[in-house]
Amino acid sequence: MTTKAERYRRIALLERAISERGWSMQLERVMASEFGVTPRTIRSYRAEMIAGYRQELEGQELEEARAEFLGRLRGHQRVALSSGRHGPLASMMNLEMRILGLDQAIGDGIAGIMIVAPEVKT
Repeated sequence: MTTKAERYRRIALLERAISERGWSMQLERVMASEFGVTPRTIRSYRAEMIAGYRQELEGQELEEARAEFLGRLRGHQRVALSSGRHGPLASMMNLEMRILGLDQAIGDGIAGIMIVAPEVKT
């Protein structure tokens, strides 16, 4: 039987792995092997992690959550730019564009796009 503290530790490790590599069946199998549990248990941990996110967002205004997320995203963009990781930077800029609605057609059907490169400290 896994203790509550061990379960929370595993969920935190799973959260970190997902943030670094994204969710996949391969990650599910790797984590199951690492923890000595079944893939079903890993899916249960993931569901508990998502439920925690939902609980954190309860009562939070959508605009406030969006602004908080954009702040974190822009921080990651700065890191990607300063380390020369242009592929991830482009992906994050596309995500920002979608969140802000800048990818939606306006007027004559041309998408309104405004790209501002994050400031890099040297």
